[in-house]
Amino acid sequence: MKALVAIFEQLVPISGGGTPRTSHIVRALNRRGHTVSVAASFGVALAAAKSTLGCGASPQRSGGGCVEVLALPFVSRLDPHKMRKYAFVYPWNVLRLALYIARTGPDLVISHNTVAGFGALLGKALHRRTAPRRQGRTQTVLDLTDLLFEYLESYGKSHASLVSRLGRAMERYTIQHSDHIITISQAMRTILVQGYGVSETRVEVVHDGVDCEVFHPLDVPEDDLRQRVSPWARHICILHGVIDPQDGPELLVEAAPQVLQRFPDTAFWWVGDGSAVPGLRARARELGLEERFFFSGWVTQVEVVQYVNASDLGLVVLPDILSARGRVTLKEFEYWACGKAAILPRLPALQEIIPEGRASLFYTPGDAADLAEKIGTLLGDDERRQAMGQQGRQMVSEHFEWRVLSDELVALCERFCTGSQED
Repeated sequence: MKALVAIFEQLVPISGGGTPRTSHIVRALNRRGHTVSVAASFGVALAAAKSTLGCGASPQRSGGGCVEVLALPFVSRLDPHKMRKYAFVYPWNVLRLALYIARTGPDLVISHNTVAGFGALLGKALHRRTAPRRQGRTQTVLDLTDLLFEYLESYGKSHASLVSRLGRAMERYTIQHSDHIITISQAMRTILVQGYGVSETRVEVVHDGVDCEVFHPLDVPEDDLRQRVSPWARHICILHGVIDPQDGPELLVEAAPQVLQRFPDTAFWWVGDGSAVPGLRARARELGLEERFFFSGWVTQVEVVQYVNASDLGLVVLPDILSARGRVTLKEFEYWACGKAAILPRLPALQEIIPEGRASLFYTPGDAADLAEKIGTLLGDDERRQAMGQQGRQMVSEHFEWRVLSDELVALCERFCTGSQED
């Protein structure tokens, strides 16, 4: 099978978002003997990117391996002007992807999220016009982890409503016309069926996960990191990843005073960066809590592992909005893989992953008092918190390891293509 994997993010080095999931899909395709092309952005030389993605095999010798990489322009998720830049870069990437598909005619295109998925549909249509006699047809698989245009307004009024309307129309079209959809939760599947009119038979679920060879408890505790960053702290709560407005990160700042009333020696680590950080810093200063908050800036994946291991409790903050109800983040899997308990918002997709009390406690989204109360519950019970962390570690190693999940996803794609050939 000749497969193309497309993502409009920087795939290597892996930096969160959709990159871990997509990179493991590429590796699974290679492991299973397929010929793979990749359309993505890269922050390293292409030879190094291929090696990272497991593309060292020769297609001529093994029947699989990477044969071509289409390098796409990239907009950093940390760029404060990213929404304006997306409006220029994404159409160009859609066109380049479509022309590439029209030229090469892959059997399968797996696209991460709807903008790349739209490029796949356009490329499929162009190829059918230019090569009408080709046997079989390209199968488009939309790997949907988020509804991108549901929270565009969170970035402010400076973005024209026309862009939002066009984006929503494009997203709906892609969801409704992709041959198959693989999404990350039953909750998102329900949203697609009930809100977008997608047939249940077209949607499969493969959850997000974690690489337990990367995220794991470190043999040597990160005491030096604690001493260097927050030497005065008895407890450390961590929230890592891109810190952007649509996730409502200000909730943690509002919850912090109530936590500190019970546990005054608590530090809050924000590991990552994003457009919401300046506002969070300003609000912390207003509350007189600036010294209690540490902002690391953007760090490597290896450093994230070190920060998680040096902390006591992992946090996830999401609002109760449509896209968040069907979405999960990578954070909780990475906390659990490092043996840390997590505090999660009570949202459908997250609730289907784990029952409350096993490795996490749930709080009401948007309720700072409830978030503070749940944090306090686990900070006040070291034995329970550590036991929940161990439960989380066992759970992800058994059910949410990327290698297993990516093989499951690619097996679905193989079935899609086999069914198409039989038709």
